[in-house]
Amino acid sequence: IGGGYFYWRKRTNDKAGAMLGIAMTVGQSPIVPAPTVPGATQAPNTYPNERARQEAALKAFQEVAATYPSTDAGIAAQYHAAGTLLTLGRLAEAEKAFADLASRAATSVYAPMAKLGRAEALAGQTKYDDAIKALTDLSADRDGALPVGGVLVEVGRVCGKAGKKEEARAAFKRVVDEFPESVYSQDARQQLATLN
Repeated sequence: IGGGYFYWRKRTNDKAGAMLGIAMTVGQSPIVPAPTVPGATQAPNTYPNERARQEAALKAFQEVAATYPSTDAGIAAQYHAAGTLLTLGRLAEAEKAFADLASRAATSVYAPMAKLGRAEALAGQTKYDDAIKALTDLSADRDGALPVGGVLVEVGRVCGKAGKKEEARAAFKRVVDEFPESVYSQDARQQLATLN
């Protein structure tokens, strides 16, 4: 029985992985203008514009996530679906999808990434205080998967958008002081110069 279970599990993961691969391919399919010749149809595996391609990718990612919700591929698909919602400007849906993923996949690398995505969706909806809190919580996890300096730069940017210049300045200064050799330090210095 045990061997059969593991065989079934591997086959399920193979199917989930294949479906995820197809969804990723949809998101990278060529954009070809719609044909103008009467009776002509869109070439297979192409889309007339970016929005149509994103909508098709979203549907494919959601199908993988719904069919294989607890597999690695299903979790990855849910992350990509949430990101696609963000790209499409469907911010409330993206916020919810990222929040669901962060709670479901708490031990996965996707959890902190989902929290970051949720913060971006919150900021996009001008829910700045909620976004700042989410980012500040993420920046406190020094052993997490996300670089603290990068998260602090995001804290500073959202504070800037919210009109909280002192808080923005403090976040950028932390990056410069605590992570002077990081790739985020130069960005933080430029942001500080702009604020000053």
